[in-house]
Amino acid sequence: MLKWGIAGTGQIARAFALALNRAENCRACGVAGRRAEKAAAFAAEHRVERAYSSVEQMCADPEIEAVYVCPPHPFHAEWARCALKQGKHVLCEKPMALGMEEIHEMQRLAREQGVLLLEGYMYRCHPQTAKLVELLKAGAVGRVRSVEGAFSFRSEFNPASRLFDPALGGGAIWDIGGYPLSMANLVAAASSGNAPVRPERLEAVGVWAENGIDLLSTALVCYPAGIVGRLTVSLTSTEDNSLRIYGEGGKIVVPDPWVCDRVNPPQGRILLTRSGEAAEVIEVPCDRTSFTLEAEYFASLAAQGKTDAVFPVMSAAETVLQNELLQEWERKAAGK
Repeated sequence: MLKWGIAGTGQIARAFALALNRAENCRACGVAGRRAEKAAAFAAEHRVERAYSSVEQMCADPEIEAVYVCPPHPFHAEWARCALKQGKHVLCEKPMALGMEEIHEMQRLAREQGVLLLEGYMYRCHPQTAKLVELLKAGAVGRVRSVEGAFSFRSEFNPASRLFDPALGGGAIWDIGGYPLSMANLVAAASSGNAPVRPERLEAVGVWAENGIDLLSTALVCYPAGIVGRLTVSLTSTEDNSLRIYGEGGKIVVPDPWVCDRVNPPQGRILLTRSGEAAEVIEVPCDRTSFTLEAEYFASLAAQGKTDAVFPVMSAAETVLQNELLQEWERKAAGK
């Protein structure tokens, strides 16, 4: 039973607390945030055993074995380092950090301490993703040529909100761009082996608010195997958030690729159309949310003494690639 501390008290922390309370091999032992009173209220509301006055105090508690890091983006690296220096396993919400130097430092600390450090892309732990990888490896649609993915929703512009505040890492690319980008990376890796594949080229355009954050953006990525990804993120409109993969012998459509329902276990569903044939509907049942599956998978790795994930869950090497590409996406979208 892995004993968790939650570093953060926002909406995603609430989802993870619920996930821990439903997990078979996890226990929600502590919570801390930027304000002690919020941590106390969080603990009482979400069945967390203890609230701490600070993240430092929680990380120093020998009973805490793993820390889920989920504050606003600029605090990810600081709080993760705090936990790692105390020898805690760390599951860090995406993006792991806003700078590559911070990510390399976090990974160095994890290696030195012999602990597990993963970036939280929970959809990678859902059986629907494993089924998608299985289909791609089996050549279900022949040689893959393109992938289209989006993550979008409409939110009223509010410069005080985390989503729109540049000081808090706001903007569509950093907040949600990791989803379609990581999926394109997954498709490229599954189509040519399991190792991360760096695109040969990335181009992007975007629309920017007056305060300097991106409201929406589209990126084109081209992988060495001849796979082109068309990726869109938006905070201004809700678009088609499905995943579409086109191969020389057919197509795959995943209506809900991110399976991100935080309360009810999302059921997987894949539509496979081989050339000249009717669409085949592949149902992928699941009895847990992606967040619970993520927590349980992380706990199983920690129990085995593992210090990295196995594909399709995001590995340390893929985290480096992913965040380098997010930085490039932002630069290209800004015309730099």
